[in-house]
Amino acid sequence: MITKKEWLEQPGRLSRRMAYHTERLLSLRREADAVASRWGESVCAQCSEAPYVRMLERIETLQEKLKWENELYDRLRAQVEEAIDGLPQEKMRLVLLYHYLEGKSFLQVGELLYMDKGTANRWAVRALEFLVLPENPVTIDGENCNECLRVPADTTPGSVLQ
Repeated sequence: MITKKEWLEQPGRLSRRMAYHTERLLSLRREADAVASRWGESVCAQCSEAPYVRMLERIETLQEKLKWENELYDRLRAQVEEAIDGLPQEKMRLVLLYHYLEGKSFLQVGELLYMDKGTANRWAVRALEFLVLPENPVTIDGENCNECLRVPADTTPGSVLQ
C-alpha cells in the first residue's frame, strides 16, 4: 500500500524521468542527423542493418516511452490535484501544490505564503492528515521508478495503468 506522501511525490519523480528521456531523445536525434548529413542520401541504402538503423529504432522506442509517460503523468497529476482540492483549508492546498506539484522546497513555499519554513512544513504535515487518497489511485508501479517505467513493446498506455 502506498502512503499519501509517496503518492504525492510521484508526479515530481515522473516529471524528472520524462525530462531525462526528453534530453536523451534530443541527443539521439542530433546523433542521427549527424550520421545522415555525413553520408547524405546514400546513408539509408548503405546502412540497412547498421548502427544508424538501430539508432532510429532507439529513437522510436524512446518516443513511445515518452508518450506513455506523458499520459501517465497527466492522469496522475489530475488525480493528485483533485485530491488536494478536497482539503478543507486554502493554505493546506497551496502548501501541497507548491511543494509536491511545483517542486518547491518548504523554504520557497514559506516565502511564497509569507511564513517560515517550519510553518510550511507543519501545514504540509497537517494537510497529509486530511488528504484522502482516491479509491483507485494512479501510481507508478513498483518500488523503483527506473524499473516501473520499462515499457514492454506491446504495451498500450491504458493497459499498464490499471
